Amino acid sequence: MRLLEPGRIGAMELKNRVIMPAMGIRGTVEKDGDWGDRAIAYYTARAAGGTGLIMPEMVFTSRALELAASQCIDLASDVHLKSVRRLANSLGQYGCKLGIQLTAGFGRVVPPYILPEWWTEDPLPEDLRPVSASVNENHYLPDKRKFDSRAITTEEAAAHAESFGPAARRAREGGAACVELHGHEGYFLDQFMTGLWNRRDDHYGGSFDKCLNFAREAIAAIKREAGEDFPVIYRFGLTHYLPGGREPEEGLRIARELEQMGVDALHVDAGCYETHWWPHPPQYQEPGCMVSLAEQAKAQVAIPVIAVGRLQYPDVAESVLTENKADFIAMGRGLLADPDLVNKVAAGKQADIIPCIGCHEGCLWQMAQGKPTSCAVRPTTGHEVEWPLLPVKQKASLLVVGGGPAGIEAARAGVERGFDVTLWEASDQVGGNLWPAAKPDFKLDITRYLNYLRKLMQDLPITAVLNKRGIAQDIADFGADYVVLATGAEMEALPFESSATVKVLTAIDLLNGKETTQGENILVMGGGLVGCETAVYLAKQGKQVTLSTRRGKEKLGGDIVDRSNREMLIEMVKDAGIRVYDNSIPLRLEDGSIVLQTGIEADVAGSGEYSERDEMVDMINEHSKDSAMAKTAADAVAGEAVVAADSLVFAGRLLPQDALVKELAEINCSSHILSAGDCVKVDSIMNAVWSSFTVVREIAA
Repeated sequence: MRLLEPGRIGAMELKNRVIMPAMGIRGTVEKDGDWGDRAIAYYTARAAGGTGLIMPEMVFTSRALELAASQCIDLASDVHLKSVRRLANSLGQYGCKLGIQLTAGFGRVVPPYILPEWWTEDPLPEDLRPVSASVNENHYLPDKRKFDSRAITTEEAAAHAESFGPAARRAREGGAACVELHGHEGYFLDQFMTGLWNRRDDHYGGSFDKCLNFAREAIAAIKREAGEDFPVIYRFGLTHYLPGGREPEEGLRIARELEQMGVDALHVDAGCYETHWWPHPPQYQEPGCMVSLAEQAKAQVAIPVIAVGRLQYPDVAESVLTENKADFIAMGRGLLADPDLVNKVAAGKQADIIPCIGCHEGCLWQMAQGKPTSCAVRPTTGHEVEWPLLPVKQKASLLVVGGGPAGIEAARAGVERGFDVTLWEASDQVGGNLWPAAKPDFKLDITRYLNYLRKLMQDLPITAVLNKRGIAQDIADFGADYVVLATGAEMEALPFESSATVKVLTAIDLLNGKETTQGENILVMGGGLVGCETAVYLAKQGKQVTLSTRRGKEKLGGDIVDRSNREMLIEMVKDAGIRVYDNSIPLRLEDGSIVLQTGIEADVAGSGEYSERDEMVDMINEHSKDSAMAKTAADAVAGEAVVAADSLVFAGRLLPQDALVKELAEINCSSHILSAGDCVKVDSIMNAVWSSFTVVREIAA
């Protein structure tokens, strides 16, 4: 298998073609600035799982200019060399190489939530402002001019570029096998190489060639300080998919120039913060969504090319290599979900790989909240040290009621701890609401996760009883030592009954195949995740779809916490030609139409759609600039609007199925009763998995 064959980048030989790229990982840098036990355990687990090259989170070359540098390790001095050596040695015991991604910093994309507290000063002193190639607005706070980056001086730029040399030398001294330059996604290096953000007229700007001088000098400094034979990888976006940003033709020209500068490999991706769903591709992106760009670059250069972008699908990754579209594969979030991914591929156990579901909730969303980065479907990611599942001290039984993701995780964790596990599922199949969630063809990740869970139930020593509804007295009679209720959630009652000309059904019943729409004109009621996805699903079938949401247009998809997923889904709504009525609700059914009440006051708590998880959602959504919402939603004018409709698909709130908790409290049940997942709080897959994991982990047995 090509994926498992050795490969070479310059003087560095890797045992296989799988690279774990640098990703922002909160919680791995200790107060002293070193990678501590948490980081060592986190990265070493991926090395033990078979990965060939691991690049930890970005490393700063200098602290002179970057306000957010304290959030990451730096190699501006020898202080943290011991930390690098420790990590290199730990990875090396599994034949895995360490690469260090060197960064020049954030520049205009520095997020406010990671900045020092004194950054709230107003006005902000000039020497405390972030630096960029030119004066640029802060991506997150464009309307607050005090946060604009200042233009780095010519002298500062020269010194900053030179700082890459000593940092690379220290990386090599610490045992790193290569360095990578963090030149993508609109960060500082990318700002210098992009005319949209570099409007200088000096040695570092004013022409295509001068815009590359910062990178050119940084690479030269690395080769001079660390040695000509020390491999340098350059990560950059072939295109930004942004008006005024880099186009592919310019990206290919940059690729050729980088090869001439002495770069040993190119790591090719796309996008920037304005097109966040490219560098952080959500589940809606196709597997291998950026491979075509790597292929274009490979045709222009003789050095190796690394492909990235939803390549955690081993069959897709293998085809990229066998079809000579790239030389190496970068797998990021796939290795967060399953650190043993490569070993499972080598053992022919691809069906046992825990799949990333592309939700970004355990990784990016955790980081946005200032929490340690982890994974929605693997709670121990980033918590390898402090969250072990300890064996039970004496034999005990565990009954799990419900076979959705929460119930299956409770059963899995119970087996790992040594419980005798039985699971009851009311329907004839496990999976719960993953079945309707997986129905749209753009939800392939959820399909893979569903299939993984179904196989897991077959493989583990779990007594699974299907078509067995949890009844309080039956649970009491069963007599398990512990019971985990994971009975999930169901959609609230329909707001209307079907009329002679308009069929009314729920989105869940539609996606489950229990109901079908009639006619060609469909109104979807509800602008949250389920409503937006259902609307796109129907539009892809050729239906004429209208979406009605009680929220304002700025809240469309507002229960999706990660901006990449939310922004791309909104783009999909726009591209599908779906008309959106914001601040509106269906008022009554008429002959072949539905009358909407428009211009209503948004009512968060009683919207009949969803509830915001917390204030952070609003903050992240506020940062989504120039979104499709403004281009898609009709103006919210108070009054009524008549929409042609043969069917109304209701995507309302999901309500916790928590009756069993109350029923068990009213009878004499000797079992310890616990609850997890949507029956406690309707939320995401991550909440279902994590709450069940936590409940079982904390059982004192």
